[in-house]
Amino acid sequence: MITLIVVSHSYKISEGIVDLVTQMVPSTNVSVVAAGGTHDKEIGTDPLLIQSLIEEHQASERIYLFGDIGSSIMSIEMVLDMIDDSLKEKCFYLDAPIVEGAFVAAVQTLVDPSHEAIVREVGKLKSNHDE
Repeated sequence: MITLIVVSHSYKISEGIVDLVTQMVPSTNVSVVAAGGTHDKEIGTDPLLIQSLIEEHQASERIYLFGDIGSSIMSIEMVLDMIDDSLKEKCFYLDAPIVEGAFVAAVQTLVDPSHEAIVREVGKLKSNHDE
């Protein structure tokens, strides 16, 4: 099992991305979860929510995190610094457009769920975006 955590400043955006990905890529190989907004669903990020989702999915082989902008990425990095090293080894922040990144990662779990394949395919999005 692979877990994708979608970290957005907006509760609705993160939930929408999860809906999109899970409906377009129905799979038992991947769990896609939302970490959007603050604890009261306002605009912002909640590092404690991110941490609890990581811990909740610690049985996954790997956990990939996607962030939308600025402080969501800082929240991801902060949480990755705070968690236990054995759990941290299976967590990866992937720098890619949040919607496309989560979608491509989910599709890749159907084709080749290896870490290398997921990182490679998601990385192509960033390369294409930067051009």
